[in-house]
Amino acid sequence: MATPTVVSAQLLSWVLWVLVWAAALLLATVLGTRAGRQWRERRDAKLLGELRPAMLEVASGEDDDASALRRLTAVPRRRVPVVDRAVSAMLSKVRGEPARALARVLDAHGRAEWAITGLSSHSAVRRAHAAWTLGLMRARESAPRLLPLLQDRSADVVVAAARALALLGDGSAARAVLRAVAPRRRPRGLPSWVAVESLCAFDDAAAPVIEEATLHPDPAVRHVAATVIGVRPVPGAAPVVRERLAQETDPRALTAFVGALGWVGGAQDLAVLSELARHRDESVALAAVESLERLGLPASVAALGPLVEDTRPRLAERAAVALTELGPAGRERLLGALDGDTPAVHPAHYALQLSAMRGAGRGVA
Repeated sequence: MATPTVVSAQLLSWVLWVLVWAAALLLATVLGTRAGRQWRERRDAKLLGELRPAMLEVASGEDDDASALRRLTAVPRRRVPVVDRAVSAMLSKVRGEPARALARVLDAHGRAEWAITGLSSHSAVRRAHAAWTLGLMRARESAPRLLPLLQDRSADVVVAAARALALLGDGSAARAVLRAVAPRRRPRGLPSWVAVESLCAFDDAAAPVIEEATLHPDPAVRHVAATVIGVRPVPGAAPVVRERLAQETDPRALTAFVGALGWVGGAQDLAVLSELARHRDESVALAAVESLERLGLPASVAALGPLVEDTRPRLAERAAVALTELGPAGRERLLGALDGDTPAVHPAHYALQLSAMRGAGRGVA
């Protein structure tokens, strides 16, 4: 039979005191860390309060003698990170010469070299931060260094690189951005909204690449290209869009092409848009209704009128709202629908009430 172990009172007392001292040390560490953080925050706030007038002067373009710029670049080395964070936050909101002046502050503090080195870091957070910093600094010469990051293994890095390239505005990066939408080695591509944001910010060198992308085998790339055509001017895009409408089979890409036709098309596209407004896919049909409204032609009223009786409530209401935006002829068509006993009564009543409320709101404003 085993003999029970006896723990002495002295040992228990010693263990208890060790636990008490450990708890006290932990509490002191927590309180000391919090106090140190609060002290640093107050110190940083005081520094930024002193430098904020100079930052605002540079950001507003009113630093004619460059005295404010010199004050920002001459801060002590230990305070540089605080100033750089504040300047970076401002850089995301300004453009033109003020942005270039703020970028010179970061450049004087060595942020460009830090960012270029960080592009090859093992840390995805560092790579993303480095790419975004180069974009904020409008370092256009760094665009070739950012292109490989569009195929990075980290989705966050890919997004940061694409958005940085958007700030640079270099159209020569358009092909690489579109390639990132449908990567070969990564499970997920660049989100469509990021790709559209970048391509819309690029200069005219991107236009031929965008047109070419409408023929890409991947529907995600075609969707991005069509969306961009509907947002930014792409000279000569109308024939390309018309050609793709006749061939497109992917509903999402087709919806984007139909929407784009409302921006680049004309009277010759009324027939095809009228047909697409009855498409079985409601997203395609809604895009056609919006394009008919956007063309703003008198013949659009005749094309939209029958759609107010469509069995799909969203489509019928959207067509009715479009008619209210097409002038007296469209509203007369809706007023006529109120006299009958057809499915068009409810959408017509809804659209006319909405139009009246909008008109009253504009009158009050």
